[in-house]
Amino acid sequence: MSRSFRIRNPQGGTVAAGHAATAEAGAAILRMGGNAVDAAIAAVITSFIAEPVLTAAGGGGFMLIAGGKGKDALYDGFARMPSGRTNTALKSIPIDFGDSVQTFHIGQGSVAPPSLLAMLFAAHKDRGCLPLAEAMAPGLDAARSGIRLNALQASFIELLRPILTDRSDCTALHAPHGELLATGELFCNRSLAATLEMLLIEGIDEMYHGDLARAVVGSCMPHGLLTMDDMRASQFQIRTPLATPLFGGTLLTNPPPSSGGLLIAYAATLLDQLHGEADIQLLLAECLHAASLLRSERFDARIHEHNITSHTLAPEQIQRACATLRHRLRNPADQQPLPEAGNRHGSTTHISIVDGDGMAVSVTTSNGEGSGIVVPDTGIHLNNMLGEADINPLGLHALPAGTTLSSMMAPSVFIKNGRPSLVLGSGGSNRLRGAILQVLSRHLLLGQAIEPAVHAPRLHNEAMTLDTEPGCLTESEQKQLSALGWSIRGWRRTSVYFGGVHAIAIDARGQIQAAGDPRRGGAAACV
Repeated sequence: MSRSFRIRNPQGGTVAAGHAATAEAGAAILRMGGNAVDAAIAAVITSFIAEPVLTAAGGGGFMLIAGGKGKDALYDGFARMPSGRTNTALKSIPIDFGDSVQTFHIGQGSVAPPSLLAMLFAAHKDRGCLPLAEAMAPGLDAARSGIRLNALQASFIELLRPILTDRSDCTALHAPHGELLATGELFCNRSLAATLEMLLIEGIDEMYHGDLARAVVGSCMPHGLLTMDDMRASQFQIRTPLATPLFGGTLLTNPPPSSGGLLIAYAATLLDQLHGEADIQLLLAECLHAASLLRSERFDARIHEHNITSHTLAPEQIQRACATLRHRLRNPADQQPLPEAGNRHGSTTHISIVDGDGMAVSVTTSNGEGSGIVVPDTGIHLNNMLGEADINPLGLHALPAGTTLSSMMAPSVFIKNGRPSLVLGSGGSNRLRGAILQVLSRHLLLGQAIEPAVHAPRLHNEAMTLDTEPGCLTESEQKQLSALGWSIRGWRRTSVYFGGVHAIAIDARGQIQAAGDPRRGGAAACV
């Protein structure tokens, strides 16, 4: 259930997340005097239990820190290509989504280094203020005591049944009594609580250099690529956020080598320049289409090049794209083929936080669909990032060892008048960039409060087909889009398919509004 509210005295801060327990864990830390980084750690670890197939300790993610007293920074704890070259057979698992069947790849050859915990520990060391044990306490309590599954999380577990029941350790975690856990039942992970308590005592190096690292690698043998050298290598990088001037401020987001933030910045820049020249829904469809066309033109092959940002956002590039869109709007053109990998599920979750000192944290994490491998006696479900087509667009196992995989995840903060005014991000694989752009445009261009901006019906483009939620388009807009070559596919209800934007807005007087996306069980909590 979504929560939104105004805070008249926002000194304590706010959290918006994909589950009420996740949001409340972060808020509890803020009440104790922790800052936004401390709260993010509490919320992320709690999300391992509250949102168990969307994120996990064996996954990866990104944390964007802005405002407050420190320098803006993007902590990149996403997957890197491991160095092993053994028999890397992947197991193909078809998942039935009702209207389609999609194949995912799991097993030992799907596992990339699990970098998320390294990123969290590093962010706390650099920017946290409470002792790490206090910041982790809500998550540890959740892992020991359990959280009752809501209908949405239970549906995700049922959807991924073939993966979660592929191996005995994974089955024991998600079906402890022989049947997969259902709505209202407790999901707990006491082994994970014990593992995290051990890391608090021994230090995070135990996970990447010690016996725990050897157990992780051993779980991926003999058919995986993960080696001890990969575990010993640096698990995170601190990057300068991608900063793009638009909408009367600056959008900070995830920079390359991840692709989602740059594609959002590109589409948003086009929208900013074209705003007022056509109906906003037409412009959104066309700008998202332009970003997808960009991706189909060797964008993925070039994402690791040092000049990809300056090339993509170069004024002449933007002007050419705007000219093309203006021509299409005035003279409907032939539709163009647009190959782009799909992902119906989007096993990702997001948390937005603002503390009383004005620090904003936007953190997005994922475990893919999970590899089906739970490291024995640890509670750590390892990721299947090497088996995800959308983050391996050049082909599975195609990147050189050590290369960071390119993610669509785009935790973002909008800066206005020198301080954070909007904190947001989304789950949803290749749909998340459209979800983020639509909330940005509704709040910043149309002036909507953050709750209606998050709740408003959305659209998503796949090739020249436009998926739309009920009420997204008027009859006139549908006719105009059809004239431009779009095929409209209307959905009967709002859906998790269209992402899950959890956002916090801060106005010029310091008042805060927060909203969790009801599509993904979103909630918000304040101090």
